Amino acid sequence: MHEDFESYKKELDRVRLTEEGKRALAESLSRCEPEERPVIRSRRLTAGAGRIAAIAAVVCLLVSGAVAAVVGSPTLRDNVFGDSAGYSQSSGFVGRSVEKNGWTVTITDCVGDDRNLCLGIEVEAPEGVVLDGTEDYRFLDYSNGFIRNGGSSGMDQLPDDDPADNKIRFMLRYYSSGFDSDGFNGGSRFALKKLIHDFRWEEQEDGNCVQKYVEDCGATWDFGYLEISYADSTIRLEPDLPVTTLDVEATITSVEVSPLGAVIRIEGDALLYHHDWVPKNAPDGWYGCMEYQEVYLYTEDGEVIPANYQDGASAGGGCSGGTVEEDAFIVLDRRFDELVDVDSLTAISVCGVTIPLK
Repeated sequence: MHEDFESYKKELDRVRLTEEGKRALAESLSRCEPEERPVIRSRRLTAGAGRIAAIAAVVCLLVSGAVAAVVGSPTLRDNVFGDSAGYSQSSGFVGRSVEKNGWTVTITDCVGDDRNLCLGIEVEAPEGVVLDGTEDYRFLDYSNGFIRNGGSSGMDQLPDDDPADNKIRFMLRYYSSGFDSDGFNGGSRFALKKLIHDFRWEEQEDGNCVQKYVEDCGATWDFGYLEISYADSTIRLEPDLPVTTLDVEATITSVEVSPLGAVIRIEGDALLYHHDWVPKNAPDGWYGCMEYQEVYLYTEDGEVIPANYQDGASAGGGCSGGTVEEDAFIVLDRRFDELVDVDSLTAISVCGVTIPLK
């Protein structure tokens, strides 16, 4: 048995894993004891032979193709959301890695709900290359295939706890603006292109502006079909409760609350043609029909969590009602500053109407 495990370790050294991943996988396999679990002997494998076959399958999976499974530290958990109840209620492990020219990019974990998706990304440069987290790093391009019904995306570089090492981390955010979004669970073709820093637009003599930047690695990290899956703890209700909003009477027809945010749909004929009388008070002249509604969450221990547009916690929303052929409604889409423990919630208040969540 010892010889079998040592042989496996040699094979593992050939697999492109992080050092942390190698140790974790090796330690996990070394703790396995064949007598503690049933052995299937239909193929006449001894326990030792069965173990070697399983190890060979793992090694084969890891070394095949450009994309490998890895054991790594979840970026979103450790650098953004923390190991909280809200994280466990909305997250999933991804652990997919691609190496190009000695540069390894890993999609570590994800957090999502019906309208939002966050991917944790770790970049590891070749040994001896310093990725100083005080620089403004970014990928010049990335795939948006996860957005299926309209929406937006953006990437944030995360704080670097060791500016002298060869690693930096990002959070890639997707937002679905579709009124009937069914979430991001599933997969999409996914790639990240060209890691750069010091990006800027520079005006030329002819008046045109061109992109200028320092290129760190010009590769494309192609993950092929990237499949993701995250926990779904969203509370979904159809309260059909009357409410006063924009000084008219309407009905709260649906409420969704996840660890990331709340989405409320309000309908009614009184909202028809509301753009004729809702003021254009936004800086860009847009209608303010989704700004005024106050939304609060209440927890078991008496905490009140605001989810108001004015607090900067909103993802936006949408509305309809320009013609008699359209249903007249507004959709309030509010994100929270931190992940919320949905199991601790007792109620949500929308424009003064309290709706029990339990």
